[in-house]
Amino acid sequence: MTLDSYKNFVAIVESGSILAAANKLLIAQPSLSNQLKNIEKNYGAQLLIRGSRSLELTDAGRMFYRKAKEICRLEDSLRNDITNSKTGFAEMLKISIPAGNSAHFLHKFFDPFIEEHPKVNYDLYEVPSELVIPNVLNGITEIGITRSNLPNYAPLSVYPYEREDIVAVVPKGHPLAKVKGRLHITQVHEYNLAVPFDCLGIVKTSFGQHLLSPNVAIITSPKTTAIEWARSFGCVALVSLPDDEKELTKDMVVKRFDDPDMYVSSAFLVNREYRLSDIAVEFLKIHGITLKNR
Repeated sequence: MTLDSYKNFVAIVESGSILAAANKLLIAQPSLSNQLKNIEKNYGAQLLIRGSRSLELTDAGRMFYRKAKEICRLEDSLRNDITNSKTGFAEMLKISIPAGNSAHFLHKFFDPFIEEHPKVNYDLYEVPSELVIPNVLNGITEIGITRSNLPNYAPLSVYPYEREDIVAVVPKGHPLAKVKGRLHITQVHEYNLAVPFDCLGIVKTSFGQHLLSPNVAIITSPKTTAIEWARSFGCVALVSLPDDEKELTKDMVVKRFDDPDMYVSSAFLVNREYRLSDIAVEFLKIHGITLKNR
């Protein structure tokens, strides 16, 4: 068995068919099919059930896929270590963060880490919130930072670190700006809303508990776009707003809700099935999460 055999098997599974994998790998389809047969012959087990339009992993195939992913990840890690040693960097940290929250996360999580570990390379994936979880599940990154509903997937370890209330941000002349005290969901549903994606599920759930549907005029990636939409077009931005970002709304009115469920939970995610690098363990440790490397 060669390293390419493991890499190609992973490509077949993740591409969904031998033909799609062959096109991706620039390998002739018959050659890739023969390679798969040789893998199954070598291990004495059927790994894939080949349908007319799809592939299905057998129990042995699922086990082989997980181990093949780990072998490929270790090879990538070794390659990175050697490259880093040549360039003077010590290690590589692979991490996924939700797009649109980059500045907040960069200062909050990386300032103290970089101060202690200046010779670290970074593979930083800025992706939509819904892609952070598959990146961690598939071993693309070692750590994910999520900012929405806390996920519940068997292989994931979830470490909450903070919660932020979802608030309504409106221009000073908006009718809601004149409401005294906290807002109720029923006071907001009639207005056009600008909502970042990481708040959308929570907003829909909270409105649904009152048998209402939010009138979402625009779904954004960064909260800054939702706030600017409210500023320019007079709608209501529903965003999470930590204290260090209040500068974003200095010319606006921020109203809090009386609904206790209107908040976003943030958490670190790691995959229990993969061994974390020492630098990933150290990154989590600096932020109060102590793990034994596995």
